[in-house]
Amino acid sequence: MSRFVMLIMWFIAVVGLTFAGVRFSGLLDSMLPPGEPEITRFSPEMTLPAQPNFYLVCGGGHCPPAIRKVESPVFPVSAAQLFSRIEELAAGMGGKVTFRNGETLHIRFVVRSPIFRFPDWVDLQASPVEDNTSQLLAYSRSVYGADDFGANEKRLKKFIAQLSALTAGARASQ
Repeated sequence: MSRFVMLIMWFIAVVGLTFAGVRFSGLLDSMLPPGEPEITRFSPEMTLPAQPNFYLVCGGGHCPPAIRKVESPVFPVSAAQLFSRIEELAAGMGGKVTFRNGETLHIRFVVRSPIFRFPDWVDLQASPVEDNTSQLLAYSRSVYGADDFGANEKRLKKFIAQLSALTAGARASQ
């Protein structure tokens, strides 16, 4: 092998080992602090970022006009039951809960990307629709970067699918 190829291989090994050390030491988490945004109030007047690094799930006129959103399905459980299921699923997302309000049925957590540990904020709230039915209000947004490359949309659509599966059994048991 030429010296140049050996030098390149050595450089790649050093950079890789340095990144692994920083990544797994928790240093990236302190280098990329999530901050603490204001508590999300789902409403048509809600302020959204100008850049496409967020995604919304809304229903019942709770959200502003936005391209990056999907209508929430109506779940066959009360808002309190939906909130319990939201908490179950949120625990499995690997995030750190920073806010929980059982009265407003609102939970917020910060979740980090698996490799580079970029933080994203996720707000989830159960909202009543009619007797024993409810909807999910959700807002997922990236702290860093002008684009999320679809990560927030993917996260919330996966969450809706899991929530739908978890509440489907409630319909049969009622």
